[in-house]
Amino acid sequence: MRVAVFQRGERGEHKIKGIRKYGGGIELEIFTVPEALPEIIDEPEEYIPGDFEAELVLDFLYHPDLSEFLVEVAKRKGVPVVAPGRSITGAITPPTCCGLGDVEKTGDYGRRFGAPELEVEVRRGRVAEVKVKKGAPCGATWEAAGRVKGMRVEEAVHRFALEVQFVCRAAAGYLAGVSKKAPLHFAGEVHIAALKKALKKRQ
Repeated sequence: MRVAVFQRGERGEHKIKGIRKYGGGIELEIFTVPEALPEIIDEPEEYIPGDFEAELVLDFLYHPDLSEFLVEVAKRKGVPVVAPGRSITGAITPPTCCGLGDVEKTGDYGRRFGAPELEVEVRRGRVAEVKVKKGAPCGATWEAAGRVKGMRVEEAVHRFALEVQFVCRAAAGYLAGVSKKAPLHFAGEVHIAALKKALKKRQ
């Protein structure tokens, strides 16, 4: 699968490295715009090329003018856009990268990355193996899975979330006036839920 990644500065690098490491046959084409951008961009086509070819677009631009234009360009091509943590009309906008649910049009990317899915093997009350079937594109799921091996099950459930949060780059603070969990906390909770679900399946 070919995925086009649009990033501002190096804001997508953490995910790019994870996708390259854990994404199997996913091919990436990276488009980077400057970190320093004007507040209002009247000619977004100066930053977003219209001739890219991809089956999916990942948006890490974090600028409304550029993101909205990118969605328009992708729509004309019939290509879906994933823009985590934001509200952009026409894009798939999970709360975090690891909050992406089962969305068929995200193809191989969505089958490999998004809300974590795990298989767990337990021996003598300890975690012997954690197989990651699907995880965060930053790689946090895979890294955390390796770090809880050998732990007692009760300890591993809570430690798993902490290990994910050590790797995760999602915002830790709450948005002013918005009564929802911080993205970093959300990431921890979806990973705890995934591990508990995997443990329950093996009972």
